[in-house]
Amino acid sequence: MAGEWKYLPFDEAVEINPPVPLEPGHIYPFVDMQAVEPHSRTVRPSEYREFKGSGSRFADGDTLMARITPCLENGKIARFYSDGQHTVGHGSTEFIVIRGRAGVTDNDFAYYLTCWDYVRQHAISQMTGTSGRQRVPISAFSHLEVPIPPLSEQRAIAHILGTLDDKIELLRRMNETLEAMARALFKSWFVDFDPVIDNALAAGNPIPGELQEKAKRRLALGERRKPLPEHIRRLFPDRFVDSELGPIPDGWRVGTLGDVAEHVRRGIQPNEIQPGTPYIALEHMPKRCIALSEWEVADGVESNKFEFKRGEILFGKLRPYFHKVGVAPVDGVCSTDIIVVKPRHENWFGFVLGHVSSVEFVEYTTMVSTGTKMPRTNWQDMARYEVVLPPDYIVAAFTKLVRPAIDQIVTRIHESRILAALRDALLPKLIRGEIKIKTEKSSEGQGS
Repeated sequence: MAGEWKYLPFDEAVEINPPVPLEPGHIYPFVDMQAVEPHSRTVRPSEYREFKGSGSRFADGDTLMARITPCLENGKIARFYSDGQHTVGHGSTEFIVIRGRAGVTDNDFAYYLTCWDYVRQHAISQMTGTSGRQRVPISAFSHLEVPIPPLSEQRAIAHILGTLDDKIELLRRMNETLEAMARALFKSWFVDFDPVIDNALAAGNPIPGELQEKAKRRLALGERRKPLPEHIRRLFPDRFVDSELGPIPDGWRVGTLGDVAEHVRRGIQPNEIQPGTPYIALEHMPKRCIALSEWEVADGVESNKFEFKRGEILFGKLRPYFHKVGVAPVDGVCSTDIIVVKPRHENWFGFVLGHVSSVEFVEYTTMVSTGTKMPRTNWQDMARYEVVLPPDYIVAAFTKLVRPAIDQIVTRIHESRILAALRDALLPKLIRGEIKIKTEKSSEGQGS
């Protein structure tokens, strides 16, 4: 290792819980533990809350490290980035805030140093307190020595790892865009009935009073709207009829989710699970995102699980208000707190996914949940959720449009995992100096 490298106690290499100027009684961005997804790179404010003088406080670019089990065990370490208006924020008392120390560590390098499994495992080993609620004491970091390269090499290391993270972030954003487009199309066709309104306006047919405002908005947009392809537009009727749910398109009917979807119960015992089988629990599922990019290996699980197949829909039934719903990107097993849903026919895939992942459906399941501290929903209540059912040829056309987008989302999840595995393999080798990096300073020394 180069002579300029040195070892320092972690708490001397970085600043831990550095002072941040927050005024009690003022409103600042707030981050709670739920806002940090496992193995996420960044975290945004989860809400805005009055600062009362306690809890963690941090500035733009600081690293937030969970200090409580099982959050730290699940890899809850992320950097805080402001909303563009505030450069400081506050959060849960269960965060340790880490920042690069001036003249010693680059702030980007400090983040990757914190993410290094060697540091995380040391912190976990130093936890104190009762089982299930153990915490990392700040004093634990004075017993951990870490390698600190020169600042130029720190920046080079952070750049290499950051480039991989940037690619992962780009894939995530592309998935977000595809998901938003699929959601918007679902809402337009099956909630707002936009194509039917357009056809009714073109045919001069009356628009029910409940839909008058939507019709006015459609007219106001005029030619700025991109019209549906003719072969799609013709699939929709040009009039509405009354129903117990209000006006619905002619030829459609009121039904339930259970008419077109089923709960797949493939129970499996721990001793029946093959080695290396992917395992998804609630902590692996992000909120309000159908892209499930995290899973573990089921080796060592001790309780019964459910099997699921790639492309089936997973719905977190425990505390459903967390809105944990997504498409399985692999075959695997999941916690029994997850309901495996699939359409009764492939044509209904997009329609079922659109409803099950909607805010309205999650609110419904929350309302019918049972239990106080740990409310749960169940498939019987989920199946009774009332929906307006279109003819099969319309949902088939919708699935044909959105299925490629869902397949792309799954493909990008696997691409992201490959990049993340590369980053995780490089990180300890770079930090320990096992992989040499040519920086501008070292290049100059070699006369290049």
